[in-house]
Amino acid sequence: MTVLDLLGLSLGALKERRLRSGLTVLMVIIGVALMTSINGLGGGMNNYISEQLGTLGANVLIVTPFPSGFGPEAQSGLQTKLTPQTVRTIERFQGVKYVVPYFTGSVTLKSQGETRTVAVGGIDQSKLVYIAPKTSLESGSFASSGDSSGIVLGYAIAHPSNLDRPFANTGQTVSVEFSQVENQGGVEKLVTKRKAFQVRGVLNELGSQQIDSQVYISLAAAGTLFEKTGTYDVLYVITSTPDENDKVETSITKFYGKNIGVVSPKAIASTIQDLMGTFIGFLSAIAAVSMFVGAVGIITTLYTSVMERTREIGLLKAIGYGRETVLFMFLTESLAIGLLGGLLGLVFGIGGAYVLIQIMPFGGGAITSISPSFSPLSLAQVFLLACGLSGLAGLYPAWRASTLNPITALKKE
Repeated sequence: MTVLDLLGLSLGALKERRLRSGLTVLMVIIGVALMTSINGLGGGMNNYISEQLGTLGANVLIVTPFPSGFGPEAQSGLQTKLTPQTVRTIERFQGVKYVVPYFTGSVTLKSQGETRTVAVGGIDQSKLVYIAPKTSLESGSFASSGDSSGIVLGYAIAHPSNLDRPFANTGQTVSVEFSQVENQGGVEKLVTKRKAFQVRGVLNELGSQQIDSQVYISLAAAGTLFEKTGTYDVLYVITSTPDENDKVETSITKFYGKNIGVVSPKAIASTIQDLMGTFIGFLSAIAAVSMFVGAVGIITTLYTSVMERTREIGLLKAIGYGRETVLFMFLTESLAIGLLGGLLGLVFGIGGAYVLIQIMPFGGGAITSISPSFSPLSLAQVFLLACGLSGLAGLYPAWRASTLNPITALKKE
């Protein structure tokens, strides 16, 4: 009998037990689909993080008034106020080119009957290009350092996806509302401040949520609006070259101790990706368990098949089929289950990742640029794992069938 005949026998046996075989294939599909979807989501998130933080300059350090990380120092509540004196001190460190103070806050922006809640950054806009080198203007100009009523809109703010017209154009006036709690006569009250700004310019799309979804005003205007004059939220330290980053970071932490935070965009990306890697690894382990459950299903299916086909196996051996032939026939059945389940699992896994990205917390909404990413190597690994587990799962039933005594098998009722 040829190999094709054996394949026909194997596949015919699976067709005769369609329900059982189908459920076994389904278990393999679920495991492969889960692992494929998870890997695709993980790859997409890593790409998104790299793209977002990659828009910042390689020679940028971010200084915060509180320690970075999650250790006891970060929870101690100790912090260093970022003041003009802090700016002057850091500027004197070797390797530092600029220190750019930054105010940040959340405001309600109103224009032409539309309202949006946006993040606003107060910064010397002539230095914005050092923080995000690809920053450029679609129209208008940046607000000068002494401009108290000029505002520059990020691309996603000026061109929201839910409107068929710009939210605001260069030269238009927009209203900014900001609420804060004030103590009036010993009683705390929520006070809303309103200020009119004129749109000085609109930024080109950068592909960064941090830049595209913000609006920018001058440092002085932000200090007045948020009543933070003299104490900054963040300092962007621009080093001479990326090679100076470590040395400058060491100088800052040595001078200020552990009560200040200094990180680079690369370090932030690495930390987030490590956390994501751990989470994705955990989910992949769950998916792998599902694949092992599928392997157990294959063992059960084939072992039951051996029991049901004992007389058939005895007849095959009686007419001259050797142990190797019978072994190959049952292994072919297990590999067919793995092959079919693996292929369909890849298809459903890839499609499932695009569905999950829309319904999970980080998918859809404002973050529309996340897209699952599948590497051919990872897809091949998942497929080979499915086939390998299926082959291993079929070994015992196949061996059991090949060792049956033909006389005993033919006597079985």
